[in-house]
Amino acid sequence: MDYKEHYRIDAEEFDYWGEDQFSLTEKRRNQYTLKLANIQAGQKVLDIGSGRGWFSLLAASYNADTTAVDLSHTNLERIKQSDDRVKTLLADAINTGAEAGSYDLVVALEVLEHITNPEQALQHWVSLLKPGGRLLITVPYKEKLRYELCIHCNKKTPHSAHLHSFSREKLCALIRSSGLRVVSTSLFCHKLMQFLHLDMLTHRLPYLVWRFFDAISALSGDKYNYIAVVCRRGKH
Repeated sequence: MDYKEHYRIDAEEFDYWGEDQFSLTEKRRNQYTLKLANIQAGQKVLDIGSGRGWFSLLAASYNADTTAVDLSHTNLERIKQSDDRVKTLLADAINTGAEAGSYDLVVALEVLEHITNPEQALQHWVSLLKPGGRLLITVPYKEKLRYELCIHCNKKTPHSAHLHSFSREKLCALIRSSGLRVVSTSLFCHKLMQFLHLDMLTHRLPYLVWRFFDAISALSGDKYNYIAVVCRRGKH
């Protein structure tokens, strides 16, 4: 089975849309991502690997001209049913079919670790940006890749279909090699927060309170779950 078929079936077999599917950690993670994205009304936004569409739907609610790209027709249909202002593209992340040089903001949220050839994907994403446009990437941070034996093919299969693990240095080098300028990098969702159940204890408190605890958790070590990189295409 190729990866396109994998993600098509994944969306049909599992329901990712219920409110109960969003953990407390994921809700905070989404808040953090939105802050970094800094979506503005009227911007052209491309959400690559949109999945359940939470980012596309929020971007549209901010009156951004939003397009969701996914390999699953099921996911895209659900997004369209939720808000028909969101445009949809049934396409691969490394060949979206989107118009080159036309987007103010491209986001790829926990997508790059799934792609066989990250260099090829980044080159394509750069081509979609307007001069001065921004790309926001999030991936798991220093993930220890785990494998399982597939019951169908008896071959080693990566858990959660993650093919790559990224440190700050590795990810930034990859991004710079594509011709982008790194604007900022940040780590978020510290593992200590989950271990001490601080996500649960602070879930009713303002976002800045959660972010304070997440930031000071770094004193216990470099044990974050995710890294985000904001980068920009140079103006010509």
